Amino acid sequence: MTGHDVCCILRAPRPSPICDLPVPTDSWKSDASLLLVVLIWGANFPILKVALEAMPIHVLNVFRFIVSAGVLGSMYLWSRRGQDMATFFAPFKRHARRLIVLALIGYVFYQVCFVVGVNNTTAGSAALIMTSAPMWTAVVGQIAGTEYLGRFAWIGLAVSMLGTAFVVAAGSETVAVGAGSLFGNAVILLGAILWGAYTALNKPVVSDISPVAATFFGIMIALPVLAGIGAPYASGVAWGEVDLWVWLAIIFSGGLSTGIAFVIWNTAVRNVGASNTAIYNNLVPLVALAGGVLFLDETVNAWQIAGGVLIIAGLVLVRRYRLREAA
Repeated sequence: MTGHDVCCILRAPRPSPICDLPVPTDSWKSDASLLLVVLIWGANFPILKVALEAMPIHVLNVFRFIVSAGVLGSMYLWSRRGQDMATFFAPFKRHARRLIVLALIGYVFYQVCFVVGVNNTTAGSAALIMTSAPMWTAVVGQIAGTEYLGRFAWIGLAVSMLGTAFVVAAGSETVAVGAGSLFGNAVILLGAILWGAYTALNKPVVSDISPVAATFFGIMIALPVLAGIGAPYASGVAWGEVDLWVWLAIIFSGGLSTGIAFVIWNTAVRNVGASNTAIYNNLVPLVALAGGVLFLDETVNAWQIAGGVLIIAGLVLVRRYRLREAA
C-alpha cells in the first residue's frame, strides 16, 4: 500500500447523493441499538461453541460469512427498493479502495488474529486484552483526524478499561501472562488494534454511504479471502456431527453477530462517533457475567460488582463529554 493509498483512507470524503439511509438524530436510539449488539455478541461466544465441536474455526468463518452475505444482501436490496439497479455498485465504486482496506482490516485480519490468538492463549487473557480496543479506536481517530476526545472522555475510556479488567480477572482463573502464552497475547493485542482501527477509519465511509452498503460490500470483499484461508481445513470437518443445532448456531452467528450487528455498529459509528461506539465493547464481559449468574448459577464477587460499576461509569463519561464536544 502506498502513502497515497493511506491518505485516501484517512481523508474524509465529500458528501454523497448515494447515501440512501437517513441519519437518526435521537441519540438514545443509538444507545439502545448498541446494547442490542452487546447482547448479541455476548451470546455469540457460547453459541459458537456448539458449532466449533464439529468444524474448525476457519471453516466455520466461511459459513458464517456466507450467511452474513445473504442477510446483508437482502437488507441492501430492500434499502434500494424502487431504485435503478444500474446504481447497485455505486457505493462500492465511490469508495472501492477504502472498502477493500477496511474489509481486510475488520473482516479478515482481525478475524484471523482473534481466532489464532484465542487458540494460543486463555479465554480470560483474550477478553482482558480485547478491552483495549476502544482505546485504540480513540488513538487512531485522533491520529486520522476523524474525531477528537476531550480530557474527561479519555478518563472515561481508562475507567471503563479498568472496570473490565476487574470483571475478567476477578472471576477468571485462566488469565495467563507467562512466556507460554506470549504469542497468543501478542496476536490478540494486534487484533484489538485492528478492530479499533477499523472502527475509527470506518467513520468517513459510513458518513458518506449507507452503513448497510458499507457492511455488505465489506463482507463480500472478505468472503473470498476467508474461503481461501478455510479451504485447507475443510477436511477437518466432522460432517457426521453437523446437525441442526450446528447450523442454527451458524445462522445466529452469521446472520446476527457478523451480519445485522455489524450494520448497527457501523450506523452508530456514523451517528455518535467511533469512540463513543467502541466503548460499548467493554459491556460484553459484563453481559457474559450476568448470563452466568442467571442461567448457570454462577456467583459474583465484590471485585466483579465494582468492575461493573466502573464500566458503566466510564461509558457515561465518554457518552456525556462526547456529546458536549459534538454540540
